[in-house]
Amino acid sequence: MSKQLFLIRHAQAEGMQSDIKDIGRILTNEGCRDAMRMGKLLFDEGHIPDLILSSIAERTRETTRYLCEQLNYDFEKVAFTEDLYESPVRLMLSTINKVSDQQNTLFIVAHNPSISYLGESLTGEFTGNMSPGAVLHLESSVNSWQEISQDSCSLKKFYDPITL
Repeated sequence: MSKQLFLIRHAQAEGMQSDIKDIGRILTNEGCRDAMRMGKLLFDEGHIPDLILSSIAERTRETTRYLCEQLNYDFEKVAFTEDLYESPVRLMLSTINKVSDQQNTLFIVAHNPSISYLGESLTGEFTGNMSPGAVLHLESSVNSWQEISQDSCSLKKFYDPITL
């Protein structure tokens, strides 16, 4: 069975403020709307995750919560990991490679530029800078997440809240 991988950049967040650390930045109102809209779109197209992995940052937590609401996915089952917060591609890939093979559809909610670079590495295609809330749907014919590596996936669809 193929593996479905959804790489999701957190929705639009507030800018940097001197009194708030980067990890604590929250979504803007537009970001909240976009996250809900993208979740509904994915649900309507039949894309239901077996597992969601998310960065520990507040903006990714919020994005994930809105996605879960639209996908009817239990937010308590989301695995939050430091390995997806401002991480290099190799660490993000290592996180994917550790996923149980019983899971066939994996959602990753993380940050740019790493999430965009990861998509390009896995597909060998230039996908550009993902806008906030954008989603790359990748597919691989491998049977194990351990086999996911450079150029092992094909780009199925690119969802961009700016153009939808």
